[in-house]
Amino acid sequence: MDESVLSPWRDLAIVILAIQAIVLVAVPGIAFYYALRGVRWLRARMIMPLKRAQLGALRVQRGALRWSEIALALPLAVESANARVRTTARGLFDLLRGAQ
Repeated sequence: MDESVLSPWRDLAIVILAIQAIVLVAVPGIAFYYALRGVRWLRARMIMPLKRAQLGALRVQRGALRWSEIALALPLAVESANARVRTTARGLFDLLRGAQ
């Protein structure tokens, strides 16, 4: 076969393959572009509600810590006073026993 007879069909096949490649790359690229725009739009809209939620969580955490410290303060103070009294009594008892 003569090469000049098939060259237009070869050129047409190359053009068709190039168009298919462009479409196969462009469609996901366009979809990715708009998806990224949507994510950026959503992120811009969600900043303030998320900051309010974070502030609320911090307030709850601080309140829980404060109330847990208040709840534990009395038993710790009682136990500490009990240990001081026991130690003082033991020291006095040992002092008096050794003085006899």
